Amino acid sequence: MQEKKKGEPSHETSAYEKSTEEIICLDIPKEEIMHSSYYIARPVTSSWVLRKEKLTCKMKTGHFQIVLIGQYYVYRFRFTMTKLDTEFQLLLSKISDQLDTEDVKSFRFILKAKEIIPVQNLDAATTGEDIFHLMTKHGLLSKTKADLLISLLKGKNLQPLVNHLEKFKTENEEELSQPVEGPCNIQDDMVVEHFMETTKLVELTSKMEIENFAVLSGLTGCGKTQLALTFACNFRKDHVESICWKIYCKDEITLMNSLKKLADKLGLEKESTQTENIDNEDSLDELRKLIKKELGKNTNGPNLIILDYVTEETKIQCQKLKDALLKLNLKVIVTTWDSTFCDIENIIIVNGFSEDEAVKFLRNKKTELNLKEEKSYRELAQMLGNHPLLLYGARSCMASSNQTPKKFIKYLRGSKSSEMDTFVRSLSDPSRNKAVFKILQEYLEILKNDYGENVFDMVQALQFFALEDIPVLLFDFFPTRKQNHQGFNTTNFIQAIKKFSFGNVRGVDDDRFITTHLAVVKTVEESMSDEEKAKLIKNILTALMWLMDKDNYDTNDYDRNYRLLPHAISVLQHVKKLKAKNLNLLCDFESKVLLAYVYDIVGYTYNFFGILKNAGEHSTAAKEACFAIIGISEEDIEKQVKKRCCHDDHYRTWETFAEEEADIIFKQIKAQIGDHEKNALLCKMAKQFALNKYRGQDHLKNLEEYLDDELEEEYRLTEKEYNTLCKQHLALPEDQLGGIFLFELVLQVFYTYGRRIFYLGDAFDKDLARSFAHSLFLAKALGHRIASEYPEWKILYVMLTELSGTLQLRFEDKADLQLKTLENLEDAAEQFRRLLEYNSENFNYGVIKSGPENAQHVHICCKRLVKCYTSMTEITSDEEKLKEIHKMGDKYKDMLKITQHSSRAVTAANLRMAEFSLRRGNYEDAEIRFKVVAPEDMIENDQKTVSSKFTHHELQALKGLTKCYSLSGQTESAKTLANKIKIRLGEAKEYEELGHFNNLMQQLGLSSVVE
Repeated sequence: MQEKKKGEPSHETSAYEKSTEEIICLDIPKEEIMHSSYYIARPVTSSWVLRKEKLTCKMKTGHFQIVLIGQYYVYRFRFTMTKLDTEFQLLLSKISDQLDTEDVKSFRFILKAKEIIPVQNLDAATTGEDIFHLMTKHGLLSKTKADLLISLLKGKNLQPLVNHLEKFKTENEEELSQPVEGPCNIQDDMVVEHFMETTKLVELTSKMEIENFAVLSGLTGCGKTQLALTFACNFRKDHVESICWKIYCKDEITLMNSLKKLADKLGLEKESTQTENIDNEDSLDELRKLIKKELGKNTNGPNLIILDYVTEETKIQCQKLKDALLKLNLKVIVTTWDSTFCDIENIIIVNGFSEDEAVKFLRNKKTELNLKEEKSYRELAQMLGNHPLLLYGARSCMASSNQTPKKFIKYLRGSKSSEMDTFVRSLSDPSRNKAVFKILQEYLEILKNDYGENVFDMVQALQFFALEDIPVLLFDFFPTRKQNHQGFNTTNFIQAIKKFSFGNVRGVDDDRFITTHLAVVKTVEESMSDEEKAKLIKNILTALMWLMDKDNYDTNDYDRNYRLLPHAISVLQHVKKLKAKNLNLLCDFESKVLLAYVYDIVGYTYNFFGILKNAGEHSTAAKEACFAIIGISEEDIEKQVKKRCCHDDHYRTWETFAEEEADIIFKQIKAQIGDHEKNALLCKMAKQFALNKYRGQDHLKNLEEYLDDELEEEYRLTEKEYNTLCKQHLALPEDQLGGIFLFELVLQVFYTYGRRIFYLGDAFDKDLARSFAHSLFLAKALGHRIASEYPEWKILYVMLTELSGTLQLRFEDKADLQLKTLENLEDAAEQFRRLLEYNSENFNYGVIKSGPENAQHVHICCKRLVKCYTSMTEITSDEEKLKEIHKMGDKYKDMLKITQHSSRAVTAANLRMAEFSLRRGNYEDAEIRFKVVAPEDMIENDQKTVSSKFTHHELQALKGLTKCYSLSGQTESAKTLANKIKIRLGEAKEYEELGHFNNLMQQLGLSSVVE
């Protein structure tokens, strides 16, 4: 056999070599693999730690998922690697294999001299792969930037490897020469269609050629943002590789969200994860520092950042951000009404069009004017020229109605709005700024006359949402006045938005988004009475109820709920403001039902993201709304029950107490349903919900299987389809829908509120934990009461309140109610095994949700069983008993591995298996699984520790990994990780969690490193 020379890449077949279009897992049946994904597999028994796969994925913008099939870890990449990317990573892998210890040592020495990569990170690099990872991370290596690597290889006389790199460059020269687009959130369609270049654009362009900073200052509607966006679009054409980003700065909430999006785009998703308590100035400061550090690495020419609509609230933060960006030599444009934002030499006063420019704009394609026409054009130009927002609308209106400027002026002057006059007189801005709101009000009147009340309602609804990225889908589901909630055509609404320049519309189909203007929102807001607003909010709550769903497993469903969440929160904030002004608003029965649902879905969605504090606020509001619906307060129910029984420190007394309360609640709900008027309203709401609900992808697939056809309206049920389901006993008849809707709403609210106990860390108040546990006991008791009286309803959440509620309470007993006993855990395991064989159909609000063969249900049951047996190992020392527990735990862990590939939520499953492996002493498996869940910056030596809070699962994984290191004799690794956890908890101001972590370290004998 010929000896291989140093520098020649190995010709062994590896997973990296195979085509991304093929299945490249080891001995895994083809039918078990999704063909659209890129896989790499490693044996479960391998001690090899995820590094190549993590490195490969980290260099790209996509995502990967780790699943377990048979005896292999499988890493599934979703559309992340191009063929060229794959070839380059393969080449680096081969080069790394040919480097010896002396080569790596030499590379470290040379790279230290460049003072770009931190010395401690280089010292930790022991392989070529480590070196390439650091070079890539710090911008020294990519498929288009390999000169430094070539120089390093030449210095070690590794010419064969140099030849391979040169060959790669030559063979892919054309593709490599294509510029790689830099992060950009500014598109051409964000500039209004009829934008006209003016002297102000010329002035801005000239200034930015000489300097890096300009402030566009002017009144509302004068065209500041459009000027900045137009400049950015022109800039982008010449600098495709550069960063071109608009940060919206209206208030601290929007500033935080906007900065977070930029951070995510820069690859800082985990580092920039913040507590949702975004009023905290420290959080904004930390996010700014993260972005500054990352932008400092970008050397692809000039970069542009727009700070749009800086206000008094955000002025200081934007000053800090501007100063940080300018130090990096970035170009910065600020738009604001505040002319004191900076020195006068950097300010461009924007006052719309000059008179000649306005006339030219209004004339459009009209080439010649007589004297009378010239006069009327100039008169309109003088009226509106300072405000392009108004001028755009005027030109569109005149064109669509074939009006002359003279006729249009007459119309404006003849139309009066006393409410708007009062508002305008109250403004402290200069008089010409008052004209913006006055004329916008007239535009709204024209719009109402031209498009009717349905479209007008949609335009008025804009005031309740966040200004940017409002999903058009909201208006597709917006209930109309005259068509009994069935008219959902948004075409006229989009046309009206464009015609009057009330906003920009981007994207296509369900991915269309509207960004509106603050002047439009303020005009609409001030032109409506509180009673009118309350009426409109009910329609918006209805749309949110139909659109938002608790099924977030599919990416499309997750994205939809994620995009709707900030707008749902904004609507609920408006509800609070209205009710604070007038307690009688939104207090009718229908409003209470709508609010309970939307508060609950918002709280649940926050829980899904692991954000407990905000989830608590909304889940608590949902629970309060439920008690308001049934006509009795929670306190009054407790008073009644306390006369008959009480609860102490034992769970049985809490169960009994909950059963007594559930009986009262059940009777109260039946009383509401027994009210003919309320029941009719509930049946109407429930029927519309059943027909119009935007269901999750899995639910849709199930419905199409039951109907043996695709849904006629894609996401919704038609009357015919609903009736077909009823005939097959897969949906409840209309006369039963009202009752099940109210019962299930209350049940789900109690369940969502109670499940917050599972998101508590180690630092929590016992009374709070008990209030959550009580809610789960109550949900279980109410569910059993409903199921016993209405067995035909087959409510999914009756089963879930036990599977993911009261039985799960026994694992850790955070409520300290003597739940975690061996007897209780064995009983729980028996019930989980019974639920594993559960073959009933499940209904959600009266419509079939899942059939007897549900892979997700099996996966959840296996996950619970693994956790249950893990908990048993923590409270027994009997050797024979432990053998039995280990045997059963291994059985369901193996089942969990098999079911994991069919589930999209694998984080908790990996954590459960890691915890069980740790208790079994299988430290190798535990370490690998904990690392899958843990934040990458905490386990990679070259990552800087950040101050963002851990998610619940992340912190549990890190604690588990620290234990794993300590128990397996990796003391130094345990100490290093413990200190990193300590630093991050401290910087995130999680002082109580830090105290509990210190206690854990003392138990492990590591207290000396964590003080």
